[in-house]
Amino acid sequence: MTETTLAAIVAGLTSGTADSGKSGPAELAREARVGHLLRRGYHLAREQSARLLDDVDITPRQSAALQAIAANGTLSQAEIGESIGMEPANVHGLVDRLSKKGLLACERDPVNRRRVRVRLTPDGAKIAAGLDMIAIQAEELTLARLSPDERQQLIGLLRKLVTR
Repeated sequence: MTETTLAAIVAGLTSGTADSGKSGPAELAREARVGHLLRRGYHLAREQSARLLDDVDITPRQSAALQAIAANGTLSQAEIGESIGMEPANVHGLVDRLSKKGLLACERDPVNRRRVRVRLTPDGAKIAAGLDMIAIQAEELTLARLSPDERQQLIGLLRKLVTR
């Protein structure tokens, strides 16, 4: 399959054509499915974020965790997972990797000794402070093919889709 951007597919769908260079109805139907389009859009956005985050040696998921902790102060591992949509079983490894990089510090909760509280270290706070700018740059790269009106429309529709 040729590389077809999310913007081109969305533009084709809104104009009534979903031409991707393939002529078969099965290919057109697959490319027109919302799950397929969302997955392609997600991968495009994640690629842009990952490329920019390489400069600070963290992944998009680690960035989300650092931003959540920066916004909320000290969090438990369960709260981090809930905040970034990560399974609790995977949060421990993420926190461990960020701790080894010197970006997080962990301590037992004085009230509930089974609970671990996680906070940013000074180095973690420095990294977290620059993550909003990286996110804005990644979004610009991801949405570069869309006009300002199309960007607003896409964001509005996605927000409507995920709001319960």
